[in-house]
Amino acid sequence: MSSISELEIFRIFLQILIDGPHWKKGKPEETAIFLLPGVHQEYRITEGVKLWPNAGKYLWVAGTRGDPTYSKEDIIAVTGKDSTDIVCGGFARFTPDQMNWCVSLLKQNPHIKHIVVTTAAYHLPRCVLTLLKALKKSGIQIPMTPMPLINPNGDSFSVNGTEDFALEMKKIQEYQQKGDVASLEDWKEYLAWRIS
Repeated sequence: MSSISELEIFRIFLQILIDGPHWKKGKPEETAIFLLPGVHQEYRITEGVKLWPNAGKYLWVAGTRGDPTYSKEDIIAVTGKDSTDIVCGGFARFTPDQMNWCVSLLKQNPHIKHIVVTTAAYHLPRCVLTLLKALKKSGIQIPMTPMPLINPNGDSFSVNGTEDFALEMKKIQEYQQKGDVASLEDWKEYLAWRIS
């Protein structure tokens, strides 16, 4: 497995956002929205839930380390709707834990044929590549639609701006070496499968 250079990572980031637009064959009743919250970024929840239920019938909110954590009641309060289709994950130490939780939900719900992955724009490439790795390990192939969330109070990055993006690029390289993030070859293979 080859290491991804910073230039390749940037290209992958753009490819995820440009070549990976909404999968047109997706039907909302067969789609899950997989929302990844984050510390000090409440907009990930407030903006992410706006996709539900129009873009997907199922809303899966990944667990966190408790920084913050969201209960189903919290999500109902934001959406104004209660539904058995809202599922919130428990404690998750790392991004791979969140992705493994998503994979377990996909195994429990084989009728789901498409997943919308949504989080802060700077975090999205690593999330998609980590989910791809978890899916590959489990033998599941499913079309993913990466959906970057934009902070309505400014850009999609924190106060540090590009530092978040640069840190994510380093994490992609580091976690790829650990086997938690898909390789460039995995990503190319996935894109070829998705457009076929």
